[in-house]
Amino acid sequence: MSASKEKIQESMEITNMTCKGCARTIENELRKFDGIDFSVNFDDRIVKVSYSPEVHKLEDFENAIASHGYKIKGKA
Repeated sequence: MSASKEKIQESMEITNMTCKGCARTIENELRKFDGIDFSVNFDDRIVKVSYSPEVHKLEDFENAIASHGYKIKGKA
């Protein structure tokens, strides 16, 4: 039996999430990823993702969010 590594939790600030519909779009996109936990806080414009680094990379989530036109603070 192998030991399971802990999940990593990352936060991303979404600078152009302007409505609750935007938050729902991001939630729907993140639901496509298996084995992650996430929360989208519209009021603070923050997305938190908890994931296993053996399965996903932070860039996976950033790219999925950016594919809908949302900007992640600190990213080009």
